[in-house]
Amino acid sequence: MDDLRGMIIFARVVESGSFAEAARRLGLGRAAISHQIKQLEERLGIRLLHRSTRSLSLTHAGEDYYQSCKLITEEAEAATRRIQSLSDEPVGRISLTCSTNFGLKRIVPLLSKFRHLYPKIELDVELTDELTNLVQGGYDIAIRSGPLLDSDMMSKKICSTRRRICAAPSYLEMAGTPTAPEDLASHNWVTYSRHSGVLSLTRDERSYKVRISGPVRTNNAGARLQFVLEGHGLGLLPEHEFWESPKGDLIMLLPEYEMAPLDLYAVYPPGAASTLKVRMLIDYLAEQLGKSPQNAISAH
Repeated sequence: MDDLRGMIIFARVVESGSFAEAARRLGLGRAAISHQIKQLEERLGIRLLHRSTRSLSLTHAGEDYYQSCKLITEEAEAATRRIQSLSDEPVGRISLTCSTNFGLKRIVPLLSKFRHLYPKIELDVELTDELTNLVQGGYDIAIRSGPLLDSDMMSKKICSTRRRICAAPSYLEMAGTPTAPEDLASHNWVTYSRHSGVLSLTRDERSYKVRISGPVRTNNAGARLQFVLEGHGLGLLPEHEFWESPKGDLIMLLPEYEMAPLDLYAVYPPGAASTLKVRMLIDYLAEQLGKSPQNAISAH
């Protein structure tokens, strides 16, 4: 049993790249992780890891041993998922990541309600505006906006939201109000860092493409909204941010023109969907987000 425990911990250390990260994922102390690896090496009589103050690397023996440990760990996790799927109540830890602004405004309140419904659930929530690797980060679910890049991950669309061009009255007083798509290119924009810089609009089956740029660029939706409210330029915002802002703080521009909606997905590793806890949380998020006024959600 000590060997099996040590093999699982060893696999987690290799996958996470550090004792500290493995300890976080397993809910153990860093010293306990280090002790388990040391005991495993002593029982085997061989060194598995090269250790330095900044990094870990596998020895040749460690590389071979890891493959066996990985298989055993995957089988143990699969057995746990099969047992949990027989239960009517979700139990265990769910690790989830999403963007900071959206997480604070939308996901965290829903996760709180989910835990009140199912108190045997434990949550590990990371809010970041960087795209994280689900496998390396040990996440069960990532909430991301589409279109999604091709990958080995599974995904489920949980809702969509319309996007609108908005500006503060102070900016329009200074720069004028655009009345046609052609006017948009000459205006300052507050842009999102992952936006292509080309705005596509349609009206009456006619399409328009406009290249946009401006003095402010950010990767955070809260910052983008604040810069738009402060009059730094036009912004392409999820529709709910217009409706939720105090009346008169934002002006919706060219409302008769449509843009492709922003789709929101739950992304997860292939094995995660077989667990009751992950399936139930994804379904819960889809149900609750779908009830939002004006379908009011955004992943950014």
